[in-house]
Amino acid sequence: MEGKKSLTLMVTVALFVFLAQSVLAITGTEAQSSATNAICNILNTLRNLLFLIAGGVAALVITMQGIKWAGSADDPGARKQAKSGIVNAIIGLVIVLLAVWVVLMVFSKGCNLTNP
Repeated sequence: MEGKKSLTLMVTVALFVFLAQSVLAITGTEAQSSATNAICNILNTLRNLLFLIAGGVAALVITMQGIKWAGSADDPGARKQAKSGIVNAIIGLVIVLLAVWVVLMVFSKGCNLTNP
């Protein structure tokens, strides 16, 4: 179920970027340029917010699992669970960073998403 949520999030972000790319493809009036800038600003803000959320969740999970690991001195099963929780949080954070990198590489000509 968690894989579906992250896939849905990545598809949503990709659709927002595609929308911005489509708006940029339309040349013409000042209003269209303003709409493009507004969409690009929204996408940059959304990207920054998602980075903060992903980093915060990862830091929280790593902290909680570290406390669990430290508190399970005599229970090897609990230590193993805590260690796998930390590894999973780090892997999740790396996946988020790679997903953003892939989106930036695919849609690099539209909004300047690399420099908000």
